[in-house]
Amino acid sequence: MISRQLLFLLKSYFLLVTLLVGSSAQASAFDLSKSELNFIKLNPVIKVHAEKTWRPFNFIENNEVKGYSNDLIRLAAKNVGLEIDFVVGYHWNDYLLMLKNGEIDVITNMKRTPDREEYAIFTQYKPLKAIDGLLTLDKTSHYLDFKYLKNKNVAVVRGFFYEELMRAHFPEVNLLLTNSTEESVEQLVLGHVDAVLDSYAVINYYVQRYFINGVTNAPLFENSVFNHLPQYMGINKNNPILRDILNKGLQKISNDQIAQLQQQWSLLAKNKTHYVDNSFQQVMPVFSESERRYLKSKKKLKMCVDPDWLPIEGIHAGKYTGMGADFIHLFEQRLSAPIELVITESWSQTLRNMKQGVCDFIPIISRTEQRERYLAFTYPYLRFPLVLVTKKERLVHKLEQVLHRTIGIVKDYSYKEEFEKNYPQGDLREFTSAEAGLQAVKSGEIYAFIDSMPVMAKHIQKNYPELKIVDKIDYQHTLSLATSLSEPTLVTIFNKVIATISVQQQEEIVNRWLPLIYETKPDMHWLWYLSTAIIIIFLLLLFRNQVLKKSNRKLQEMQNKLERLAMRDFLTGLPNRHYFLEQLEKEWARANRSKQAISVVMFDIDHFKNFNEKYGRLAGDSCLIEFSRRLQITIKRPADLLARYDGEEFALILPETDEEGVETIVSELFYLLKQWALKHQDSPCSKILSVSVGSATMKYNVKYSAEELVRRADNALYKAQEKGHNQLIQYQKKSTD
Repeated sequence: MISRQLLFLLKSYFLLVTLLVGSSAQASAFDLSKSELNFIKLNPVIKVHAEKTWRPFNFIENNEVKGYSNDLIRLAAKNVGLEIDFVVGYHWNDYLLMLKNGEIDVITNMKRTPDREEYAIFTQYKPLKAIDGLLTLDKTSHYLDFKYLKNKNVAVVRGFFYEELMRAHFPEVNLLLTNSTEESVEQLVLGHVDAVLDSYAVINYYVQRYFINGVTNAPLFENSVFNHLPQYMGINKNNPILRDILNKGLQKISNDQIAQLQQQWSLLAKNKTHYVDNSFQQVMPVFSESERRYLKSKKKLKMCVDPDWLPIEGIHAGKYTGMGADFIHLFEQRLSAPIELVITESWSQTLRNMKQGVCDFIPIISRTEQRERYLAFTYPYLRFPLVLVTKKERLVHKLEQVLHRTIGIVKDYSYKEEFEKNYPQGDLREFTSAEAGLQAVKSGEIYAFIDSMPVMAKHIQKNYPELKIVDKIDYQHTLSLATSLSEPTLVTIFNKVIATISVQQQEEIVNRWLPLIYETKPDMHWLWYLSTAIIIIFLLLLFRNQVLKKSNRKLQEMQNKLERLAMRDFLTGLPNRHYFLEQLEKEWARANRSKQAISVVMFDIDHFKNFNEKYGRLAGDSCLIEFSRRLQITIKRPADLLARYDGEEFALILPETDEEGVETIVSELFYLLKQWALKHQDSPCSKILSVSVGSATMKYNVKYSAEELVRRADNALYKAQEKGHNQLIQYQKKSTD
């Protein structure tokens, strides 16, 4: 038998050999070659993309680049002696183009696809395994089986790998391309798409942050195409040495460090039958040192509210009450500073107090362009539809039916701007409170009144049984908390506070205050025999009635389709000339009220006839589609309207925009065209596709109609072409004009 001493010596020997071999292998794996060390010496700083809003992986907060992917490349770069210059301010599709052109060195979270492998190479180690998700409405959660998405509309971020794979594997699904996940989610909420495809964790963040109800975010565990595809760091194909260096930096990151990063960013722990997403569900907010100092210096926060807007908020017996009061209770639990109510008599007084600095914040308020001039807003945390209320005996079903009548609204409410924009012909009268407005409907002073659904339902139930809700208006009353524009720290603090309130807490508050409307059921025994006879007659008429309904439904669908086609350009999907001129009339009327300048910009692709003759009609159509897409990238505001005006000519309405604003937008377009660099060899003015631009800017003048703007912009466009094309000319007013 082997002695214990000999056994101990043998074990020690093998252990020593194992340690030496392991140590040698590890050192060889992490040692940089001479060429790699020389590369780092010549290129000590690498340019890395940084996204704006792809939480929790890659985002910017308080001007700091944050997220799992960014922390991962920081560790890898530190391990090999590289420094990072984060490149911010672009959309995902722009970053792909910049990587392709060598303008940046690395994209940190990139899935491999055949298209991308043509210009990028990828790291091998420590991939990000982010689960993909599909966001739908609760009632359409069966779309998780992609066969039900045929002919449906799905939002994906432009340039994300989802776009490429959806077109390859599900060509029958219509894609709406957006600039961010946040915008994709917004399109679902607005009813413009049927589903959103993106990272499960990123979708989940926005659903929780904005308290979106009635939706299902489902992880794609079983999908054959989107099944937990890993993401790697992508590097330009011509830079393999940087890829090898980053691979070594990633190898050196320990599993404990990876686990720490995953815990820090609350990534999803999953299996096929059970998954728990604990992202962004902190019980208490974590404030920075400067934020804690700010709260300590304030001692107390003064709050102004709407005194008469129950059940959302109100003041009763000198105390704050309603949904808002319940939220404030949660806010106070998370803040070290007490909150004090400043009593006001009306909503208008509340806004005045906020402008004058009497209050630190308003807890429930809608964001508008006018208010953004003096207020900073948190993320929205409440949403309610607006409704139209009138007398029960009136045969009214839609807002559009009563635009010729006087309609009431509370003074200084946000929907006034939207109403006047969409219905310039409407007659709107302001009241000091919802109570005063409903009293005016009851007395016949006005025909109808507009306000938030829970507010109207409570008033009708309590005081106005002779009134009824007749229409749910296509407008979501999105409510945030607002602070003074001069207090950016406070709005950041409240954003952190709001993020810690769970969806369940939000739902409990809303459900506790939503009014219940009951109907009394009369005794029907005396109608028994009469109803039997009526049913017999009804059954005889039912078949004929169903046939008529089916026929009418088909006619209505055909009419709706024709109306949509009449307003849209078939090729690009943009509004057409007819719709453009119709909207311009409305914006011209709005400019009369706002007293602000309005601009019209006309674009004409240079020598497009030559392009068609050289490259063919199909290439010409593709060019128009892509050109219109790039034009849309330059448009930042919902009120701006881009249309295909005629052939290769496009037109843009820019409300409240002066000449300098026009120049900024057109400069961005010229940059995008230069980046596109589409060949146009038969163009006398440029070897790549170019555009001539004419613009006109006016303030409302009773002497002119809206068509004068188009005439002036067209005149400027002609001068741009006359002077050699590929330039912007802004209309200069003549003394005779």
